[in-house]
Order: sequence, then C-alpha cells, then structure tokens
Amino acid sequence: MKHFLCFCLLLTFIITENQNLQAQLTVPKSSAPKGAPIKTTVSVTLLTETTSSALYAQQWGRIFRDLNISVRTRRAVLDDKPKIKEDLRGTLREVRLTGTLDRNGEIHFPGHKFSRSELARLKEWINELKTFGAQGSPESKPLWGLSQEQFKTVFTELSQPSPANVQGLTLKAAISKLDFPKALPVRFDVDAQKRIAGDAGNQTISADLGKLAKGTVLAIALKQYGLAFHPLRTPSGSLELLVTPWESTTQPWPIGWDLKESRQKTAPRYFDLIPVELSNVPLRDVLMAASKASGIPMIVDEYEATKKQVDLDKINVSVSKKRTTWGILIKNAIGRDGLTRKLVIDERGQPFIWITVFKPRVGPPAR
Repeated sequence: MKHFLCFCLLLTFIITENQNLQAQLTVPKSSAPKGAPIKTTVSVTLLTETTSSALYAQQWGRIFRDLNISVRTRRAVLDDKPKIKEDLRGTLREVRLTGTLDRNGEIHFPGHKFSRSELARLKEWINELKTFGAQGSPESKPLWGLSQEQFKTVFTELSQPSPANVQGLTLKAAISKLDFPKALPVRFDVDAQKRIAGDAGNQTISADLGKLAKGTVLAIALKQYGLAFHPLRTPSGSLELLVTPWESTTQPWPIGWDLKESRQKTAPRYFDLIPVELSNVPLRDVLMAASKASGIPMIVDEYEATKKQVDLDKINVSVSKKRTTWGILIKNAIGRDGLTRKLVIDERGQPFIWITVFKPRVGPPAR
C-alpha cells in the first residue's frame, strides 16, 4: 500500500509542475549557406607507371588544358600514390590532385578513375571539386558527407549536456537556449521556415528533455513540429545544422542511437519489478510518473501520434493490482492504441524511451 500511495503522490506532484520560460531566436531569412570561397583552382599531377604511358600523358594533358586545369606528368618515385589535397587561404582555395596513369591510358585518383571516353563524368567531378573542395559533394556519402574529423567535431558538440530544459519554450527560444557555437549554426531551409510560420511557431515544446544531450534534445524538439536536422558541409567547408521538413529528409539525425551494451546494463531500473495498481490514470501522467520513478525519460512522438490521429489526452491506463516492470507496464499501456516503444541512448550514452506510432514492416509481395 505504501508503494501505491507513493505512486499516486508522484503523479500529483508531476501534474502540478509548471514551467514558464521565455527566450528569443531569429531564424535566418536566407536559406543559402554563406561564406563560399570566391575562387577554387584545381591542378593535376599524373604519375606515369611505364615509358609507354607517354602518348597517353600527352592526350590527357590536352584534355585537362581544355578544362582550364593546370597539369603536369612525371614518373612515380618511392612512395608516390594517388591523393587529393586542399589549401584554403582566405577566400582562395586550391585543390591539388595526384593520380596515376596506367598502361591502358586510364587515370586513377582516390575513389575515382576515368578513361578517355568518360570526359563528361570527369568534367562533372572537376566541377564538384570547384564547388565543394577536396571532399567533393556531401550528397550520398556516409556520415552526411563529413570527414571523420568533421563528424567527430559535430558529434562532440551534440554530445554536450543540454544547458537548459527546453520544455515550455517555443522552438526558436529552445534553439537559443541550447546555445550552439557560431562554428555550428542552426539554419532553417525555406520549407522549414514555412512550417513554423504563424501560429505554429508559437507552439511550445511539450516533452521534458532536461537530462538529455543537445543533439537528441534538438532532434526531438524539431520532430514535434514535423522537422528534422542533419549536419551539412557547405561549399566553403564550414559546418552547419540544416533543418528541413521531416518528410523530405532522407537521413535525419537520429532520435536515439542503438545501445552499446545490453538493455539490462543500459537501463537496469527499467526492468525492476514494481507494485502497480491503476484505474483510468491518464497515459501522460503514467509516463511522467514512470520517468521520475525510473530515472529514464519516456518521450512521445507527438508529431506521428497526431498524424495517426492518436489522441494521447484520451488514453487512460488501468492495471489490476500486481507486480510488473516499467517496460511491461509501458508496453501494455500503449500497445492497444497503435503505439510502440524503443529503448535507445542519446549522444552521451544516457537511456530514454522513444514512444512512436507502430509501423509494420512491409515484406516482399507473395508469389
């Protein structure tokens, strides 16, 4: 009986909590990244493998000169190998390509090779280098087109603890409170700006995200508005966090990461047996009480629930007197309403429960 009384008192305490926080942020009006270099030059060094490559070297020399690319050829020595280097001096950037010319007349650069019949593809790559530098276009590349070092920089920043609980703030105010550095600004594209225009921008964040890392806080806060973000390398080589509509983002920053250890080691209290007896208790109150008692945030995907027409305010939970775990309690509480939950971790390794709409896997058509 003492445990049941504590549970009810905890619910009462949580329901009466109220936060009224105010802050401001101006979303950039421009949807384009700034600071692109004024000029990028590309130069090529071809390393010949055999003396028979001389004729091919002359042909490639003419091809690169027609593309206004400085080119020179020489014999490969010692540890010479293909490489791509970049120097950035103010608004001037130089990309230096070193490739090998094989006996068949093909040229090889890191991750790229071209024959003389593939000049259109070569020209496309050169133009990409002039736009984005040595790393090339970030599209369709792992880690959002970032180098390992750039990804580490972004992940380190997004792993910082949230400097404030953004619950009760508008989205703009929340991003301001998260205090991202100038070297990693948050930029809304045009469609994202439209989504938070007018009354939508005045809505406040409903989830208590105070214990989570900045990356997860930003991802969850944006999802409530139907938005997502991902890191982007701009043509100048600088980094930013680009916010776009959720539906148009093919690879958003994840809301929660896969566990590094077993579920029991990650969140042992989530699997503790507890005495429970509930009668028509609102689901939101159950989740808040469970979060406080277990120390594990339990957060609802409000955006997907609304799209699926799941009215969270009308879901009540009843449980006959018994002993169960938090995991089973939450699973049974949400299962009948088309919701599912997953135990994940934030960028700092802290566990939380992400509750969203169940989407069945679509298998191949039956034959």
